[in-house]
Amino acid sequence: MTRREILKYCTVAGGAILVSTKGPVPRAFAGTPQSPATTPFRDPLPAPPEPLAVTPFTLDPAAQADLTAAHVTVANYYKLVAEERKVFFHKDFEDRGLPTTIWGYRDENVPVWDFAPGPTFRGRINSAIAARFTNNLDPNATGFGFPHLTVHLHGGHHPFRSDGFPAAIPLNGGTFDPVIAPGGGHYDYTFPLRDVGFLSDAPGDPTERPSTLWYHDHILDFTAANVYKGLAGFFRVFDDLDAADESKGLGLPYGDQGQFDVPMVIQDRLLAPDASLVFDPFNHDGILGDKYVVNGKIQPFLEVQGHRYRFRFLNGSNARFYQLFLTNAAGKHFPWTLIATEGGLLDHAIQVDSLLISPAERFEVVVDFSLFSPGEKLYLENRLAQDDGRGPKGTFEQPETLPNGTRLVEFRVGASVPDASLNVQPGTILRHFDAISAAELASVRTFRQFEFNRSHGAWTINNQLVDLNQVMAAPPINGPEIWTLKNSSGGWWHPIHIHSEFHRVLKRNGHAPAVVERDGIAKKDITILGPGSEIDIFFKFRDYTGPFVFHCHNVEHEDMAMMARFDVKPAPGQVSI
Repeated sequence: MTRREILKYCTVAGGAILVSTKGPVPRAFAGTPQSPATTPFRDPLPAPPEPLAVTPFTLDPAAQADLTAAHVTVANYYKLVAEERKVFFHKDFEDRGLPTTIWGYRDENVPVWDFAPGPTFRGRINSAIAARFTNNLDPNATGFGFPHLTVHLHGGHHPFRSDGFPAAIPLNGGTFDPVIAPGGGHYDYTFPLRDVGFLSDAPGDPTERPSTLWYHDHILDFTAANVYKGLAGFFRVFDDLDAADESKGLGLPYGDQGQFDVPMVIQDRLLAPDASLVFDPFNHDGILGDKYVVNGKIQPFLEVQGHRYRFRFLNGSNARFYQLFLTNAAGKHFPWTLIATEGGLLDHAIQVDSLLISPAERFEVVVDFSLFSPGEKLYLENRLAQDDGRGPKGTFEQPETLPNGTRLVEFRVGASVPDASLNVQPGTILRHFDAISAAELASVRTFRQFEFNRSHGAWTINNQLVDLNQVMAAPPINGPEIWTLKNSSGGWWHPIHIHSEFHRVLKRNGHAPAVVERDGIAKKDITILGPGSEIDIFFKFRDYTGPFVFHCHNVEHEDMAMMARFDVKPAPGQVSI
């Protein structure tokens, strides 16, 4: 039964109810949902470690075939499991003996995983990773969530077989089935991490390298519930320029143990009085919570030294956007030095007052804490006004912010320490790349328009509900295209994610796009469609053919049909996998 069928059933049956990880919540709580009070900044910010490499194992034949075709051998093998486990979102809950049941990824080598997010992978460009994911969820699990899984490495360039396609489909005379069954089913994913264009323009384009990816469940109709329940983790990528060593390459902050390179996944959650997760499976506008969880803890703190830090912000929320500020105790805010988006390092660092970040977007900044006094406290603060799943108040160009927001993380500044990392300033060249040339733009012969709308309580693309057996677009390998993404849904916001390749934002509403997304500065795999927005983006799909998807990453919208399939096709004379 699909989520849309369940919705139809429950509309007939009398409407939606709230569901917790322990079953339906009390009606009084369901009528006025509010999480129990917690004391801010009691817990240290967790840092989920890397998974441990295992002895090479025999991959499933299709996975091995992908590696052979990509002309790459595996550097590291990993084994992860998806499981139900209990975590404490806050020290107050731990003091009261109130754990929260989640679904999460765990390193199979580690019997007890005390983190809500999964392991933080560390990959290296042109050095393949193979990961076997085993689904240890109960086939008869209760509460919300659907225990059949796929895993999407969001932002990666890899064969369609390892892209986390949302469901089984007929393909090439057979059936392609990437769904991992509960009760011990497994699937082998291969991530070649090859430079884009390696097949036709060997050795590939070194400017197309990501830095911060993340992996999450992507099952059709139930992504929202499964990600909300905990199925997510970080995946960092390094190379000779962006090295995991301050003495090499650019010399970005990292430290001996990575202590100066800090990923943060920001999520909002709603909790019942017993600290169980509360989720409305029939809210297809967008789930908002009133507790802000960073790396699995509600409003944690981080003790920082007087050193430059690299923070990798990921919005892992279902529907909530954030406007992130760096503030002090008096509310004064300080600018960010932005060095990367989800498309990897910028051409050059830029200075911004704050960061509007949608679900699934990533931004990376450098903060120099030696500029602040030991003992001072600073805050990662969200000041965006958003009351419902429709999206923030205001527009993309002028989002409405509050004079004082919610403090998500407290930074406690310590003494200064020697710092050999790059002194990043606005204008510092990072990974130089050119904007798409006028000649290549003039060579484009294929223009596509995709209209994102709302119809009869569901979400559509070009007036169509998701049907993964239907192909909405079939771009050829290496064929330059311009896609126009148009928001025709009124005041709703849609962060649009297109799989397989980064794109370049050419125009926003007929004008030059915002600096944080502008071609020649940044590359993207998420583009925000604010109310009435119309965006032109440039694509050229390379290397990998086959079925992929694009969709809204307000995952309630995705689950309620705002997703479509596109198939990259081989072109005459073009090399592809």
